[in-house]
Amino acid sequence: MMLHIMIFLLTAAAFLGFQTGVLPGKEYFDEKTRKLFLFVAVAGNALGMIVTLQSADTSLPEDFRMVREDDAYDETFMLSIDGGEPVKVTVDVPQLEKEETGTPYEPSEEEQDRMAFDQMMTEFNLSMEDGEYYYLPPEWEGKTYRWTRPADHSGEFLAGMFLIAAAAVLLLKGREQAGAEQKRREQLLYEYPELIMKFTLLVQAGMNVRNAFYKMAGDYQKKKEERISIAYEEVMTTCYEMDGGMSEAEAYYRFGERCGQVRYKTLATLLVQNLQKGSRQLSELLEKESIEAWDERKRKARILGEVASTKLLLPMIMMMAVVMAIVMVPAFMGFYGA
Repeated sequence: MMLHIMIFLLTAAAFLGFQTGVLPGKEYFDEKTRKLFLFVAVAGNALGMIVTLQSADTSLPEDFRMVREDDAYDETFMLSIDGGEPVKVTVDVPQLEKEETGTPYEPSEEEQDRMAFDQMMTEFNLSMEDGEYYYLPPEWEGKTYRWTRPADHSGEFLAGMFLIAAAAVLLLKGREQAGAEQKRREQLLYEYPELIMKFTLLVQAGMNVRNAFYKMAGDYQKKKEERISIAYEEVMTTCYEMDGGMSEAEAYYRFGERCGQVRYKTLATLLVQNLQKGSRQLSELLEKESIEAWDERKRKARILGEVASTKLLLPMIMMMAVVMAIVMVPAFMGFYGA
């Protein structure tokens, strides 16, 4: 039972730690994942506790008896003599209407206690004169016998398995969420050069920053069914916030924070500074940012190409080995055959 209590306490402590931020990982595990972890761990521990309570040590009545069947069988009990420490004993229940006399044999030293125990059980049941049941003696030769069923630890095992399953769910969900976040960051970086180039062209064409955002959001809305773009989704969100009454500076700042990438934060900073200080060089700064973004994209493309070529190295070696085998095996066979 102590194990179940410890599991409850550890689960509650872990959940509160994630909720309050004391334990690391809140950024990887969303609210749904944390609640799923809590549900699986608590439900499994509660189920295991029920099993443990049902299978706990239970004292047997003095008139407890076991039915004799066609085949002999054995049962395991915990036996305490005169209030001493319980020990595990196995009681052999003979066949129905079976003679109690057996074939004598010479016992070893290790079997002396077992022989004495079997002798006691046989004599007691002979005194009961009941051929259908097999009894457990409540006392013998002045000693009090207390019989109990041994505890079943399957409940604790079940609770432990559910706790492991809850931890596995938490880790898998966290890994899945981290992978999705990594994919989102990569897609934002990939889409940034196109976005900044289009935004720069609109500003250089004479649009102010706000109208340029609305223009990009409107164009994306028309082509949204063809391809979902995370960057343009954030642009649309920024437009919705400005329509809702949020100031331009706050909307641009939130745009950079939601994207979370240095490039987007730099763009948001340029836009906020333009609103606050009225920078006349916004067009030149945007053009410089656009050129740097495209150069960064080209550099990343080269890196990805090198990684892809490295991954193809092993298949190429395997193909070369197959080609060499096709060429050399017939040559060897022809040489040795000749």
